[in-house]
Amino acid sequence: MDDLRIEYDAPNSVYFPGQAVTGKVIIQNREWIKARFLKICIHGGAHTGWSESERRHRTNTRGESESYTESVNYNATVNYLTGESIAWKSQDGQNRLPAGTNVFPFAFSLPTNCPPSFEGCHGQIRYSVHVELDRPWKFNKKQKKFFSVVPAYDLNITPTAINPMVNTVSKNTGLILKKGLVTMTVSLPKRGYVAGEILPITINIDNGSKAPVRTVRAKMTELSHFHASHGHSTHHTHHKNAEKCVGESRREVNLAPKTRGQSLLSMKIPAIVPSFECPIISVDYCISVKLDTDSLFGGTLKVEFPLIIGTIPIRQMAPLAGSTVPAVYPTVSPSAPPYPVVAGGAVGGPVYPGSSSAPPYPVVAGGASSVYPSAPPVSPGGAQGTVPSAPPPSYEESMYAGKAEDSEVEF
Repeated sequence: MDDLRIEYDAPNSVYFPGQAVTGKVIIQNREWIKARFLKICIHGGAHTGWSESERRHRTNTRGESESYTESVNYNATVNYLTGESIAWKSQDGQNRLPAGTNVFPFAFSLPTNCPPSFEGCHGQIRYSVHVELDRPWKFNKKQKKFFSVVPAYDLNITPTAINPMVNTVSKNTGLILKKGLVTMTVSLPKRGYVAGEILPITINIDNGSKAPVRTVRAKMTELSHFHASHGHSTHHTHHKNAEKCVGESRREVNLAPKTRGQSLLSMKIPAIVPSFECPIISVDYCISVKLDTDSLFGGTLKVEFPLIIGTIPIRQMAPLAGSTVPAVYPTVSPSAPPYPVVAGGAVGGPVYPGSSSAPPYPVVAGGASSVYPSAPPVSPGGAQGTVPSAPPPSYEESMYAGKAEDSEVEF
């Protein structure tokens, strides 16, 4: 066998919940291959796992109580998608796959409630298609390729996303010899943002101290929460939290003592997973703003705000000429065409409570004997029809109108 590979129809292998994952398996061989069947499977799910050292007590042979340390494993799994089909099967009993280029198309449906692809330090959410060529008296030939799921999380239907936020903090700087009161008021125009959007931060400073204010800085943090249990028990759930800095901004202020001033910071939202929550993994975001004075001790002030990260930005209101009635840009949500698909299982509740569900798709029950009998035929040059397979829209495209990588890591 010269080549066995999986190709997705979507550029960058990015799909939306509710969409059909379509592609093809290509086998290239100069001579016929002894094989019985080719199986194509799809899997998607969330998994968490870690180990903790815990102190235990036991009674030794002398009847004395002693303590010891035991490593306890915690894990949890939620399956969102499982499906398989026999794409090819030897019909004449000769168990021969013909020589040349053999193309086997596939189509599987994504549930509308599946969370986005995510990689964390204590868990991950992964989606993949894997194929297996059954060869008698030989090791089966296998291949796997991951794809990304990106949700349509519309901030326009999330009530708190448009709310402005203001926070004020005051501090009498200095440790023993106090140098005076410094007050910082920080304001953000809204709570919800999308990747590529600029987050403006307005900082008003009242420096009533004897020391100058040197810098203001902001840091955006991804907050991941993982849940797992030990063995088959679901009553004793353990939790792990992780923080990761995803963006920073800094500016020199040099505000003199006994003066007031204003400083502006801006931060571009990086390409990050949107806020989400599934039964065992959730991701939130926050931004912290700090002010540093020249005081050696107690010279830093800090405020913090929660953020919501979506994929469809809040539409800005643009006034019409000669009218006070604002014009609202229409909400454009990505959607998929009604592909016939192979049924897959899903477990778990809604992931995005505020987002609208994708329309239902016709489902073909059971597997196909060769290729899917009711799936559209695929020519050697590509898939029939048009698939909305472009990557998620950028902030600019969304206002006025993800990337997946192959991985050798086993789920």
